[in-house]
Amino acid sequence: MKLLASNWAWLLTPHRPNNFSRVPATPSRKSQRWEKTASRFLIFPWANAVILTKSLESSNIVAKLPGSDPSLKNEFVVLSAHIDHIGIGAPINGDRIYNGAMDDGSGSALVMDIAASLKAHPDKIRRSILFLLVTAEEKGLLGSKYFAAHPTVAAKSIIADVNVDMFLPIVPLKILKVGGLEESDLGSRAAAIAQAMGIKPIADPEPLRNTFIRSDQYNFIRHGVPAVKCDVGFELGSPEQKIFKDWLTNRYHAPSDDVNQPVDLQSAASYEEFTRRLLLETANIPARPRWKPDSFFRRYAAD
Repeated sequence: MKLLASNWAWLLTPHRPNNFSRVPATPSRKSQRWEKTASRFLIFPWANAVILTKSLESSNIVAKLPGSDPSLKNEFVVLSAHIDHIGIGAPINGDRIYNGAMDDGSGSALVMDIAASLKAHPDKIRRSILFLLVTAEEKGLLGSKYFAAHPTVAAKSIIADVNVDMFLPIVPLKILKVGGLEESDLGSRAAAIAQAMGIKPIADPEPLRNTFIRSDQYNFIRHGVPAVKCDVGFELGSPEQKIFKDWLTNRYHAPSDDVNQPVDLQSAASYEEFTRRLLLETANIPARPRWKPDSFFRRYAAD
């Protein structure tokens, strides 16, 4: 029996090694990989796969706070977060409700809180602000993909996106991870604001995770809009790194991401104040944010 790596849908069935007699003869890494698999599974290359689909509708929510400058009020800064999570899933310790308190209840609450605050106590802002809550992030950034392609304002009028997704206030906010720090002057402005607040801004210490393109800001980036995603951070080798690793291991996309988990409320408050300052400064500066000349993402910009 010859096994080939292909696009077939393989049906794998647990099987005793002594009942599987033929594996690829060529001593290559590919065949060794299949041999290891063959020792545990009986493989049927003629199996058929069935994909079941169901159509669902889910809405984005967007609100506008108008700017006051006659020449800039038709430009928009977006503050975004996603409102979906996993929902009901496989039980863990008897709990099937995947709450998503941090991912991304925290970001959704922040967007609504800043919107309510600016509505009740309006700062004089030059540009307009869009408060955007998008759906279906967990299904592949679908809500933001739709909004970026079909915005409720002129596409070229959107000058920046500040995205908030699972910023994790689980340790004091001494370090701020700025996704996009080195890509645009929006990232540079975020770093300057953090420094002014006594917070150390850093680039992603784990760049191989590619987090900058794994949340809703990426769909704005793909349309040429400078964006950042900032999170409470840590330095490699620090005790805080272990705290974050434990959280990702035990609570990320699990029912235990709920309102009963430990939260550093001062860290959350400081992060919201940072986000508010970044939002208002970006709305008020004369020039719109630009990609840096050496940024990989500059290729998406119209200019």
